Amino acid sequence: MYAVVRAMFNNSIQHAGATPESLLQLELLLEERAVDLAAVTDIVTRDPGLRIHVLTLAHDTGEMTEVTPSLHECIVEIGIEGLRESLRNARMRRKSN
Repeated sequence: MYAVVRAMFNNSIQHAGATPESLLQLELLLEERAVDLAAVTDIVTRDPGLRIHVLTLAHDTGEMTEVTPSLHECIVEIGIEGLRESLRNARMRRKSN
């Protein structure tokens, strides 16, 4: 993985350039009992920081077999619980800084 992307991922979603509005929208969607993957994909697609984060998470799972998976495929691979956990971790890192 490229060092720049790895450094951005290690710092947090926020430092990767994800906007607070996108993070809030994503967090609200992920709190729903039935999560709309198309809506999640739409939010991730519109935010460059979230795109980097999702692509990095999908890469780190090591399960992606396609050379260039779509963002939707990456989100499915990570899973809703994986995205929720990622947001919780990012929130905890922001509070500790």
